[in-house]
Amino acid sequence: MKRRTALVTFGGPLHDIGKTAYRAGRSGGHSDLGYGLLRPVVQEQAVLDCVRFHHPEALGGALLERDAPAYAINLAHIISAARHREEEGAQENGFDRHRPLESIFNHLNGRNNTLSLPPIHVEGVMPEPREGLRLEPQEYEQILQGLQEGLKELTLEPARLNSLLALLERWTSAVPSSTAVGERADISLYDHGKVTAAAAACISEYLEEGGRLDWRAELLDHRRDFCQEEAFLLFSADLSGIQSFLYTVTVQYALRSLRSRSFYLELLMEHVVDLLLEDCGLCRVNLLYSGGGHCYLLLPNTAFVRQRLEVRMGQIRDYLRTQFGLQLYLAAAWVPCSADTLINRPAQAAPYQALYRRLSHLLSQQKLHRYTASELRAMNQPEQAPAQRECKVCGCSDQVDPEGRCTWCARFVSMSYAIQEKDVYLVHRQAKEDSLPLPGSLFLSFADAQQAREALRTNPDILRVYTKNRLYAGLSCATRLHVGDYHASNLIEELARQAQGIQRVAVCRADVDNLGAAFLSGFEQSGPERNRYVTLSRTSALSRALSVFFRSYINHILEGDRREARALPVSIVYSGGDDIFLVGAWDGVLDAGLRIRQAFSRFTGGALTISAGLTLHPATYPIRHAALEAEELEQEAKELDPQKDALSLFAAHHGSVFHWSDFIQLVLGEKLACLRAFFSTQPGRQSERGSTLLYNLLDLLYSSDQQINLARFAYLLAKLEPHRAAPPASHAAYRDFSKRMYQWYRSPEDRRQLITAICLHIYQTRE
Repeated sequence: MKRRTALVTFGGPLHDIGKTAYRAGRSGGHSDLGYGLLRPVVQEQAVLDCVRFHHPEALGGALLERDAPAYAINLAHIISAARHREEEGAQENGFDRHRPLESIFNHLNGRNNTLSLPPIHVEGVMPEPREGLRLEPQEYEQILQGLQEGLKELTLEPARLNSLLALLERWTSAVPSSTAVGERADISLYDHGKVTAAAAACISEYLEEGGRLDWRAELLDHRRDFCQEEAFLLFSADLSGIQSFLYTVTVQYALRSLRSRSFYLELLMEHVVDLLLEDCGLCRVNLLYSGGGHCYLLLPNTAFVRQRLEVRMGQIRDYLRTQFGLQLYLAAAWVPCSADTLINRPAQAAPYQALYRRLSHLLSQQKLHRYTASELRAMNQPEQAPAQRECKVCGCSDQVDPEGRCTWCARFVSMSYAIQEKDVYLVHRQAKEDSLPLPGSLFLSFADAQQAREALRTNPDILRVYTKNRLYAGLSCATRLHVGDYHASNLIEELARQAQGIQRVAVCRADVDNLGAAFLSGFEQSGPERNRYVTLSRTSALSRALSVFFRSYINHILEGDRREARALPVSIVYSGGDDIFLVGAWDGVLDAGLRIRQAFSRFTGGALTISAGLTLHPATYPIRHAALEAEELEQEAKELDPQKDALSLFAAHHGSVFHWSDFIQLVLGEKLACLRAFFSTQPGRQSERGSTLLYNLLDLLYSSDQQINLARFAYLLAKLEPHRAAPPASHAAYRDFSKRMYQWYRSPEDRRQLITAICLHIYQTRE
């Protein structure tokens, strides 16, 4: 990384750090407070200047070198904020230092919520957005102390930047970037600083390649001209073939293999991101989003970067084709853009949305024309190697082990325990016995924290370190990855045995509804300033919020608090981007779907919804078939109506498709509750005879269009009537039960809900 780029990359995340001191009660403007906070631990004057002079008023009068990094931070700060702001602390009346961070979802998709986030919460536990929060100086004092303690370890080495990002995410991701009165406070200090660093690094690389070193003239004196230059590239990559790659599994070791394949794809994408950024002389501040096999990067529009992207993407595609044939393909595209476009200026022309549309079109075009003529010729060359046996799992021709599995399929089974038990992942040059190949002639190994520290101390071969869900002391050069890895068991049979009633497993597939539209136009407002809130920082903040929910908070949601909510007998196969794939005891998976949907609704304030498909099977049923059936059910749920927010159960075209609210209130809260209440007051009715009567009721409900069935329905209900000698409470319960059943039978919608409720009741009570 070039020197100036490294300086602005550190200056960007730190430039507004003084706001924590100002809001904790210190006097003065936040620029001077930040300068004073960092001066004891930062020896590089250029970084301190980025903090002290990032506002135009201060920068114009500062006696800085004409190529000082502070000029890039000043403009990048404006790009990130999408407008020039006054300095907080210097203008007391224009700011409210007690304002909390508003939820990024408050004004998404036409909402007008007033939810805010607490500034401090337990890591990995979803903070509950709520009304009426006010931040007190003592809360900022706690944040300030946490930052000061972490900053003692700060050294300005590019390898240490990831630990700085982790520190700032820990303490400032729920702190508002601006408390300006009259503005929305929905961008965190962390997101604003990270986007500032990304834009500044691009500006640095772009100007340096052009030999333009008078940054004062370029970025301050002639800022309007520079803002119209296409100095940036918005880059996107998308991995195709994920579904077929994941579901190429057999019954034996199915869950272990699925989890490993899912993990490998996730790590593969993170590795590709780091390869591309390292090739471009950048780091992870320039990563806007990664998840679900998709990523966005903000890069400089230089000949060097464009050439490196072409070369590296070709190498990655060669690797995927060599290792996995045509199963996986990584499409990539990039579009040049200006600072004005990133700021969405002029807003009435909506250039920011148009940028994403152009990028999406180019990405789609590459997916349609995947391979060059030379690549097609290479793929059609006759095989030179002698014929191999066919892998019994994926079907490829390769050398197989004694169990008939190819090298990759055997790896995916054997690595599953290491994925769960080891929290540190090492990327290195030399292959080891248990390592996994990665693009770039590199390899991945698993370690615990102690093993990783020893390896870093003794082995210069290690290029990169990832940690799962946390950073460990002594691994400050590591990149922390949020990973949804909750698991109750690695064996499908064991999960089935944990089910209540019938011993079946369920597969659940779910994702967020209309997410693409939300990213593209979700922040549009009515009125003359329609696109005022469509900004790069909001896109980045929205992406991070969703990523943290599905990769981190989901673990605690499924684990419960062990007191009021039980740990669920389910295992995450995949959770990231906006997708979820769960396997577990059938009732546990149903509870998991309910918990996730309700938590997501609270987290987003109802601005986004989830639709899901859930299918039940014996433990021996091929999971790849179950996954495809769950996907079909998920699609059926999304087709319920344009609002979606639905759940589809059991089997496609079964009729058990409901809005979540109807399922919770009418199926579970009304009809299933009625069945449970009745049978709990009727001793002996939960016998085989009672179950048979329920099956007969189901048959009549399914064929309710025949008039004669009403009489049969009444006859079956009469057979459930208690004996004359039964207690009065039993007779009262029966009268209420039979009255409701008659009412529900006459309504098509109630009948549909009752069918689902009876099925659930039978599953819960059947051995």
